Amino acid sequence: MAWFAEIFDVTLLATIGLIFFATMVGAYLRTRQVDRCLRSFDGFHITVERSDGTLIWGVMELAPSGFELHYRNAIQDTNHIESSYVFYASEYGDIQTLYRYADSLTPDEQKRRSTDIRRSFHPNIFRRVARATRHFIATANESLAVVVGVVAGRLQKPAGRYIDEAGAAQLTTLGESVIGSVGHLHDPLLERYIGQKVVVEIAEGDEVHEHVGIFKDYSADFIELLDVQAPRKERLSLAVTSQQSRPDAEIVRKQSLITVANHGVQPLVLDSLRAEEQEELLNVVVDVGERVEIHIETGFEQADLLLRVVREVDMIVPRTRCLVRHRAEHNHADKLPEIIFDIGIVLTGTSLHRARKQRLRRQLEANPVSALAAANLGALLLQDQKFAEAERWLCRALELRYSLPDNGRRTQMLLRELRRRQSKSSHTYSIHPPRRAVANGAEDG
Repeated sequence: MAWFAEIFDVTLLATIGLIFFATMVGAYLRTRQVDRCLRSFDGFHITVERSDGTLIWGVMELAPSGFELHYRNAIQDTNHIESSYVFYASEYGDIQTLYRYADSLTPDEQKRRSTDIRRSFHPNIFRRVARATRHFIATANESLAVVVGVVAGRLQKPAGRYIDEAGAAQLTTLGESVIGSVGHLHDPLLERYIGQKVVVEIAEGDEVHEHVGIFKDYSADFIELLDVQAPRKERLSLAVTSQQSRPDAEIVRKQSLITVANHGVQPLVLDSLRAEEQEELLNVVVDVGERVEIHIETGFEQADLLLRVVREVDMIVPRTRCLVRHRAEHNHADKLPEIIFDIGIVLTGTSLHRARKQRLRRQLEANPVSALAAANLGALLLQDQKFAEAERWLCRALELRYSLPDNGRRTQMLLRELRRRQSKSSHTYSIHPPRRAVANGAEDG
């Protein structure tokens, strides 16, 4: 019977059995482990914006190693027909934002979204226990890994005579893997904001913009926000004589005159006109039900009108690009346009940004009463946080408001944003109150 005992050694069988069990549990958990924020968009039609500005949209099918976007209609490429786009988890760092347009969901999608929100904001006892367990494991995963090592050591012979040394090492490694799969990042600071309206700062290219939304959840890689009024950038091509009709606006160009009528329920902002290497900054707001006329100074033949249109979206943003900065007030309807169309803060002054300021300064030297040039220069200086000079130019533009296409509405919005930033800077960072600018005040140092 010696051969039988040698073949069916209890220690070997115990080692194989425990390793097999731990491997199966770890494999199952890894196949079930998907990002908590991305899981909310699984099965919905979404838009993914990459860091280079590329937009890709489709119905998301989520997997632990990434997700696939299924197009509603196949796309004919040069040599083949495409029906989907695959994002791998290793490419998540290239994502700028994921959008789900809340104002275009089908009734079934709205029902699924409402159910998901109710479960997140009003979880039952089982979901609360599961979340608390995950938080505990995430917080104590190192200690639990040590416990697994101690247990494996106790099972090792000669103390327990159940598993050998190699099996104990393998069990410790598998135990750490299982604990890592169960746990996820736990942030006690962000936990208190779930279900609350917050202000987030999002890095968009070389600028930082503020957005307001309801904080839904977070993960190690992403932050999820609901009901965000987001200004979506759009580009319309305008010939010398052309007309563009949209559900929310009508744009007509006749030679050097562009007329924009807002038929939507939110203001529009016209950013600029671009044609090849030429650009004319506009920075004009078109209120609901209003019409503005813009006279083009540069003789563009074919030009692109860059505008921002407000859409209500749910957003998932990488944590490398997003910070929860403030708790927001629920009643801020009077400040909503300023929050939506904030001018942003420039992180690093690009050559384009510097060239714009230099061009506007030359225009103002040639024509000191150019209200549009003064308003645009003030906006660029506000992006640089040069409050005193920005206020001087914006105030000059406001004095000449009736020569602006929107009669100074956008300039007034920028002045309110400037004073809000001055107040925030004084309250948060500055030891002394900021100096108030006078009519001919000097530029900030």
